[in-house]
Amino acid sequence: MDATSFYTQTGPDMFDSSPLTAGPWSPSAQHAGPPSALLARQIEQHQPRPGHRLARMTVDILRPVPVAPLHITVASLHQGRRVELLQATAQAAGSTVLIGRAWRLIAASADFPAPPQAQELRDIDAELTSPDATIPDGWHGDGYLSAIDWRFEQGGFADFGRAKAWTRPTVTLVDGEDMTPWQRVLTVADSGSGISVCAPPNRYPAINCDLSVVLDHDPVGEWIGMDSRTTVTPGAGAMTQTVIFDQAGPAGLATQTLVA
Repeated sequence: MDATSFYTQTGPDMFDSSPLTAGPWSPSAQHAGPPSALLARQIEQHQPRPGHRLARMTVDILRPVPVAPLHITVASLHQGRRVELLQATAQAAGSTVLIGRAWRLIAASADFPAPPQAQELRDIDAELTSPDATIPDGWHGDGYLSAIDWRFEQGGFADFGRAKAWTRPTVTLVDGEDMTPWQRVLTVADSGSGISVCAPPNRYPAINCDLSVVLDHDPVGEWIGMDSRTTVTPGAGAMTQTVIFDQAGPAGLATQTLVA
């Protein structure tokens, strides 16, 4: 695969999608991680406000995202002195495929009384020298799955149940740009349900229709950790809960609502 990024920007709001965006089910449909991160990029760049930060982002997946050009628009739905609600919409061939909403909030005061956070970062490269990221039979492994460095501490793609993995995109989101912490998180957080399946996915697929991420700080370093657990209640519903880590410790939470 010659691509070195998930997307190439071709205009102010237009992006070509590379084959690396393709998800595990089909080479023609994107994994929801890269386009979710692209929505976050557009929101981050929309009229930034000094002293404010992105705090929560929810992406609703309306239909499969084709590996095709995407048109992204951003609007401010509500703006106050301390909070702002923004919405980004992704369209492919004139059809809306994703809608992302994000709260941009004023940052907490630097003297807010709270326990000190760990300062020393774990050396993930040194600690996890033998990654186990075997791709299950039937999954398309040449797209998105090949563009992420997967290091499992618990579980794996071929295992069922809770999984803990460290992840690192090996390509950029947009050609020629460094990824921001939020872009890194959104690129991988949608994989929480993929690493913690609780039944054979080819027989019992559980596919998410949304992704919601809350971060209390921007993760530090290039590695994003995920501790994920998928639950399915027969006759009712399914969901995935993921604790997001950076190399210093917990950074936030992600949830996915699943159609099982």
